Amino acid sequence: MMDVKVKQDTYNPLLKRKEVSVEVEHENQGTPSRLDLRKAVASKYNTKTENVYVIDVESKTGTQHALCSVEVYDDPETARQTVPKYIQTRNLPPEERKKVREQEAKKEEPKPKPEKPKAGKPAAEAKPQKPANEAKEAKPKPEAKPSEPPKKTKEGETK
Repeated sequence: MMDVKVKQDTYNPLLKRKEVSVEVEHENQGTPSRLDLRKAVASKYNTKTENVYVIDVESKTGTQHALCSVEVYDDPETARQTVPKYIQTRNLPPEERKKVREQEAKKEEPKPKPEKPKAGKPAAEAKPQKPANEAKEAKPKPEAKPSEPPKKTKEGETK
């Protein structure tokens, strides 16, 4: 059995929701699931579970209570528009959550793109690139300087 205590309750008229901080006592059990928390908070505020979204559940190791951030919306349409998609997915039952994530994975599969030639030069005129080590070997080595002309002495002889 879990005991739900409201720590803080603030109404946000702009977003038409109650922002609630809740402490949940869960004796001899693990941290309650988001689905169980949604049901408990919905019954506490006399509303439908579709209007309640658990944003964060924080439970410290070795303790028997969890601190939760919950948003209770006036109507489900406002909630669907305001709550981020990933939080909506987290608050679904496990079976539905798995289906939604599979659908998202199918949408995100990358499609192979055909390679386009670079702009400016047609592919036929493009010069093939040589690897760096071949480019060094292909350079001609500098030739040895021609020896200096023989020097003449005063007598006209060459050395």
